[in-house]
Amino acid sequence: MKKKIFALLCAASMLLTAGCSGNESSDSTETAAAESTENSDINDVVTEEEILDSLNNGIVIDEVSGNVYKTERNANPISGSIFCADPTSVEHEGRLYVYGTNDTQQAEQDTVNDYDQIKSLVVFSTDDMVNWIYHGRIETGEIAPWIYNSWAPSIVSRVEDDGLTHFYLYFSNNGSGVGVITSTDPVTGWTDPLGAPLVYQNMPGLENCPAPFDPGVCIDENGTGWLAFGGGTPASGAKVHTNIPKIVKLGEDMLSFDSEFVSIDAPYFFEASELNYIDGTYYYTYSTDWQTRGAGWDYEGISAPPTCSMAYLTTKTPLETASWEYRGAYFYNSGQNEKGESGLRWGNNHTHFCEYQGTNYILHHTLLLEELMGGTAGFRSMMADYLPMDAATGEIPITAASRKGVAQIKLLDPYAENSGAVMFTSADIGYTAGSNPAAESNADGAWIYVRGADLGYGASEFTAAVKGKGRIEVRLDDLSNEAVAFIEFDNADFAKVRSTEFKQFDGRNHNIYLVFSGADIQLRSWQFTKGEDTLRPEEDISSTETAYETLVISAQAENPGPSPSAVLEMTKDGDYSVKSSAFASESEVLNLGFVNTDPEATYKVYMKSLGLETETGMIEIAVNTELDPTSTSANGLENGWKGAEIGSVVYGTEECGLVAAETTISWIGYRLALMVNGEEVPYTSITYNLSISGLTFE
Repeated sequence: MKKKIFALLCAASMLLTAGCSGNESSDSTETAAAESTENSDINDVVTEEEILDSLNNGIVIDEVSGNVYKTERNANPISGSIFCADPTSVEHEGRLYVYGTNDTQQAEQDTVNDYDQIKSLVVFSTDDMVNWIYHGRIETGEIAPWIYNSWAPSIVSRVEDDGLTHFYLYFSNNGSGVGVITSTDPVTGWTDPLGAPLVYQNMPGLENCPAPFDPGVCIDENGTGWLAFGGGTPASGAKVHTNIPKIVKLGEDMLSFDSEFVSIDAPYFFEASELNYIDGTYYYTYSTDWQTRGAGWDYEGISAPPTCSMAYLTTKTPLETASWEYRGAYFYNSGQNEKGESGLRWGNNHTHFCEYQGTNYILHHTLLLEELMGGTAGFRSMMADYLPMDAATGEIPITAASRKGVAQIKLLDPYAENSGAVMFTSADIGYTAGSNPAAESNADGAWIYVRGADLGYGASEFTAAVKGKGRIEVRLDDLSNEAVAFIEFDNADFAKVRSTEFKQFDGRNHNIYLVFSGADIQLRSWQFTKGEDTLRPEEDISSTETAYETLVISAQAENPGPSPSAVLEMTKDGDYSVKSSAFASESEVLNLGFVNTDPEATYKVYMKSLGLETETGMIEIAVNTELDPTSTSANGLENGWKGAEIGSVVYGTEECGLVAAETTISWIGYRLALMVNGEEVPYTSITYNLSISGLTFE
């Protein structure tokens, strides 16, 4: 049964686990987002008399949504509901604005991600690196109706003679060129100054650049703009030295050229150009290709970059081709890390690095959100990790994508008026249309989670600008905790509503949950009122983080891809269920899972059963096996290397079990087939039901 990825943006599949009876699963197909025409600033001035007191109609929120994909412990991906990719960023008035390709627009078409429906970009911003505001879509296709598509943006800003900050946002016009739109606001007001592409196929000087896309732009210390771009396969058949990527000096207007196009010799070049100017040095970064590394590598003393990794070159004189120095790979493909397979899926690669508040970050994308949703259509999600650049030498050691992401750099101010769209993660939350959208609930018990707020003065009231009918509860630190405040309302239009009371609580740093009673409630803004005159004792910013250990369970499926991995974040001893990424129903499952080896592990893993998702529901097979994460040999379930007799039962029973079956793959003994009453039943994911004991934290 083909899963509809866009439906998964709004609700998870409800999996009813049974024994071999195979209860059917129910997919919610309700989609989010009634369009809203109200897009005014969150800081609308409202007098005391215009604030409404909360109703008290006795609405009860007895259940909360479990349709959450980004966990409350990991900062990646940036968004738990929006598919987006190819990040770029700019800092403005203390906030970091991040822009990306709008994969969600393709997901709305219920297709695989071939990118051909994408004619918009997305915008997020943050000032703490973990709580992000979704600012909505830049409708590139409406702003510049001549485009084919808009992918892979790159942005810079500069204060111009009019005293205003001007933003220049370059984007790929699919693979055929580069367009540019401009604004004096990082979110809205975009216009198309040229009415045509800035770069196009076969323009003079681009004879060896078959796909002049994926722009990367920077501005140097003199205020001069530079643009790099390129992609495709060379007509010459060259593999290592294609000389396809180009760099050009931009004119004073940032909309024209002030030099010839110059080639960059980027070994194993594929796509994803980016430019940075750091301390007098130009950094050109790009994605290497998928071909096997071998003969032809001629860089003495430096290794060839891993497959589809990110690599970089540097220079002081960008228009001199020979001056560009290849420095090596700095970022693995998402499917790989220093230990080998990362547990994330392999995919295309596109990065952007930036310095924000004194720390170097790498923005990139993976397929993580789609994996967590159980999809396989290729929809991507933007991520943030650390970039360990040596400021003195410019060296960048190779690193990899992580689920954990980056730490919070400042606490959120709950006494300021905050956007309703600010969040760390959420469940069953969508957004209204337009720029600076409001958050909107899609189901009963929907919720927003905000990480790390500084409630140093306690609280006496909670006030929110809301639209709709229902109740929003404020819960601190744990979703299951009793509400400290609530508002009830019945508004046809946005109105500010305040709580009638606020329960006392201890401590200063808290995580905030905003829980919605039902669907179609819109939240534009919220804030707390200080409840005390004396500031409470300071707490470390890490006080809102949850300690956990990560357990990765890696299985293997072939013919066709991707192999299933499941990631479990363990916070305490007890029972857990964790679902693997999905694989095609025709895949041949060759092993059922190995846990990651950790010689320092104090915990034990007892695998109780496996849940196999079939077209008609989940089927559970008993296992009852202990795995040892400190071992390299006792940490795996049954697999096709163990020499079982074809037709023998591996787990379960003859009536309902996993059986060693014949395989088309020559290098292994057998595959693991699910047999029910003598018939083979295809399955598309594995849920591991297990118990953890002996877990400790430093």
